[in-house]
Order: sequence, then C-alpha cells, then structure tokens
Amino acid sequence: MRILIVDDEILVRIGLKTIIPRDQDDFQVIGEAASGLEALQILEAQPCDIVLTDIRMPEMDGLALLKEIRERWPHIKCLILSNHHDFAYVQQALRLGAVEYVTKLEINPSELMAKLRTLREQISQERQEQAALTKLEQKVNEYSSEVKEKRLRELLLGHATRSEIEQMRREFKLEQLEAPLSAAVVQIEKYDELTQNNRFQSDRLLSYTVKNVLSEILKKYDNGELVEIEGGKFCILTGKRDPNMLAEMQHAVQAFLKIIVTIGVSPAMTDTFALHEAYDKADCALSYRFYYGRACIVQYEELKLSAAPAMAEPWDEEEWSKLIDAQDAEGMKKRILTWTASLMQQSALPPTVVREQWLSLLHLFARSLKADGGDIYSVTLHEQQYPYHVIRTAETLQDLTDWFVGWIPVFLAYKRQHGKEKLRPEIQIVIKQILENYNFPLKVADLASTVGYTENYLSILFKKETGKTITDYMTAVRMKNARELLKNPDYKIFEISEMIGYADPNHFSRSFKQMEGMYPTEFRKLYFGGQRTS
Repeated sequence: MRILIVDDEILVRIGLKTIIPRDQDDFQVIGEAASGLEALQILEAQPCDIVLTDIRMPEMDGLALLKEIRERWPHIKCLILSNHHDFAYVQQALRLGAVEYVTKLEINPSELMAKLRTLREQISQERQEQAALTKLEQKVNEYSSEVKEKRLRELLLGHATRSEIEQMRREFKLEQLEAPLSAAVVQIEKYDELTQNNRFQSDRLLSYTVKNVLSEILKKYDNGELVEIEGGKFCILTGKRDPNMLAEMQHAVQAFLKIIVTIGVSPAMTDTFALHEAYDKADCALSYRFYYGRACIVQYEELKLSAAPAMAEPWDEEEWSKLIDAQDAEGMKKRILTWTASLMQQSALPPTVVREQWLSLLHLFARSLKADGGDIYSVTLHEQQYPYHVIRTAETLQDLTDWFVGWIPVFLAYKRQHGKEKLRPEIQIVIKQILENYNFPLKVADLASTVGYTENYLSILFKKETGKTITDYMTAVRMKNARELLKNPDYKIFEISEMIGYADPNHFSRSFKQMEGMYPTEFRKLYFGGQRTS
C-alpha cells in the first residue's frame, strides 16, 4: 500500500517514516509534505492509497486537503494526526471522509500499524468488489450490445412493422438515426481466401478485428450504428451522410490490417423506418462492385440500373456447340472477351442476371461432356476451383472472365483425353464400387483390395485414367446425389448428409459450397425459387 505523510513538523514525519518501514506489511512511503498544497502536488504526480495528515498546517490545512481528496481521489483512505485539543477538528475531519485518527503525542507503533493493516484490508476488499462490479457491468454492457445488434440485424434483413422499429429505438435510445437515414454495407474482399489462409486464425477473429477498426472511426464521427451481418459483411446506419467517414474506414482497414473493403451506399431515406429498404439498396449498390472492381464506394443513386433486366441469352447454342466440338479455344475466348467488355462499359444489368447468363454458358459445356458420357464436375480443377463455385462467388466480372478464359483450355484438354475414351476394367470396377456405395464410409484401401492393387498404385492409376483423385471423384458423386436429394423438400439437410455418406452435416455443407459456390440451404432456395440450377 502506498502511503503519503503530511505534517508541518519534521520530527513527526521522521518518526512516522521510522515506524512504518520497520514492519514488513507491504507498505511503502511514497513521499512527505509539510502542507496540504505540497501534498496535492505529490498526489497529482503519483498514485496513493493512504494519506496520514495533520489538521493544523500552514498554506492549506488538513481539512481543506480532505475536501480536495474526497472530490478528486475518493478511493484514498485518510488517517488524521491530531492533538488533544483538536477534537472538534477531528469530528469535522471524520465528517469529511477521514476513516481514523491517531493522537500525535501518544503514537503507539503497534496501534498505528494495526490501523494501517485494517485500512489495507478495506482497500483490498473494495478493489475486489469494484473488480467484480466492473466485470458484471462489462457483461451487462456486452449483453445489451449483442441484443441491440441482433435486433438491428433482424430489422435490416427482414421487413418489420413501424411499431417494432419504434420500440427498438426507445429501448436502445437510437436518437441519432434521424432523417435523412442512410445505410452503408461494407464487405471484406477476398473473405473466404483470408479465412482459409489462417492469417487471422478464424473467421470470427477476422470479422472482430475489422469491426473494431470500423467502430473506432464511427465513434470519431459520432455517427450511427454498426451491425455485423455475416460472411465479412457489415452495415452502418447513420443519420448523417459523411463520405469522408467511409473513405477513412477504407483507408484505415487497408493501412492497419492490409485488407480491402468495398462499400455500397443507399440513397438518403426520408422515412427513418425504412431500415430494410435502406439496407437492400446499399447491398444492391455493393453488388455492382462486380463491374467496378474492389476498393470502390458505390452510390446507389449513381447506378445505371437497367429498366428491363430480363434479356435474351447472349449465347447462340448452335454456334457454341460448334466451337466446343471444333476445340476452338481462341474463338470462344474472343466471344467471351467481347461480351464482357460490353458489360463493363454499360454496367447496367444486375450482377445476378449476368451470373445466370454465365451459368447458361456453362450448361452448354456440361451438355457437350454428357454426350460423351462425361461429367462437368470431373473436369480437372483450374486454380483449385469448380466452375459453378466461381460463377456464383466471383467478386468481380474481371475475376470471373479471367478464370473462365483460363478454364477453357483445361476443359478442352479433358474432353480430348476422356471423351468417348474407355477406362481400364480395373478403374471401371472401382468407379462401379463408388457409385453403388458412395453412401458408406469408403476407404481407398478397401477399393484397392477389390482389384488386387496396392492403395498407392490404385491412386496413381485412377488419377491418370480419370484426371481426378479417388477422394475428389467420391466427393463429386456424393454431391451429384446431394443436388438431387435437395430438390425433395421432405428431406432435412442433416438427413441428406447421412444419405450420401457424411457423418458431419457441417463437413457436408462446406464440401457442397466448395463445389457449388453456395450452401445446401441456399441451393434448395434457389431451386424452389424457380431459377436455373445445375
């Protein structure tokens, strides 16, 4: 415990310093003062726990010092040093917050140390209670913050009544969300790649880190609410539109975390209850980074939205069938680059429509393989990605175009090697085993024993004959069956997972997304929404 001695009599100060260190009770005299003014200077310079002070002193007496201590450092315990004729002053000192007093002429070292130990115990107990209270307050604040964010997320993502929104505002005192209300949706670019390369150990840590940076800048502008959505996406609700704030957020995340974020901004909404509409328009603006590239801030009001997004397919089926059969990679590349350049220039079609057009093109490639008895999922992976996954998840049109142009030669090479090609009998037996038993936990060693090969030799031969590893082939077969099972609403996701040989539904969902670019639940919604599926 840190002790300050205050007395205008030097002999008293010396005596007290002599008494206190003599007892090994973790007490430390941090200084001595001859007046209240000197004591204040010491207290302002360093922390203190206990003050031993005289009452009568020049410049500033003990009573004035007690008043200052009570106002400025209420945690400090004060012990009064008094004379016999100072009893009235002692009473006043006790009323001012002093906890004990000692008569200077009758100081007993044992008695003084006993009083100091008692004060030490009180201080320790108060610190423990304060720590517990602080921890409880933190938990309450965290819980309140989590509840507020959860409610706001629900209001942003779904339609809510005006009374529900009003109740939310009253409950969490959201007075700053006034008209004109704006939403800004912030997306971490290359989110899947960042989570997979383990730079942030987990997706939760990645989102938490970015959220902290965004929150600090939001506090600087005293300007709204920050809500985490999912998948590295956040929404900022504000009643004050300040483009400098969004630009500063981009710069800060880039400077401190080496991460790029793109932002979509809604128009200013005169109706402060239009939370869902504001979010939707900001998210729509964000989706147009598909054309503009990463690290942009897209304003909904500046988009060149097409009045009639439904357009005829840009692909001539007969023409493309001839190009594929003729193995004309350059001809296909030229048509794709011409088409995407036109899209870039116009930037009018909703990205979802463009992705559907890419899927229709991919179906032409899949149909060509099917005619040879092949499967688009068996094509050698280009850049370790499946085509459906790339089309559905590519962040920009340029990324999608570059990948697809690079994939065409891979596809044609696979078609040349495996089209109408008869596999070795042993490999056909293994494939038959996989097709008939994909819903069981198949092991490569068991498959190898059925054809009398070692596990290593079968793995090498299977890859040479089919272009895929045995594990990748089994995954493709399981996912093909999963796609069909998902079209039946009677089956739950975990049931489908078991039916195709996955004990862990989460493992099934991750594998499905890696191949299809969406989770099983999203695929099912897409199918029953009447859109094209693979």
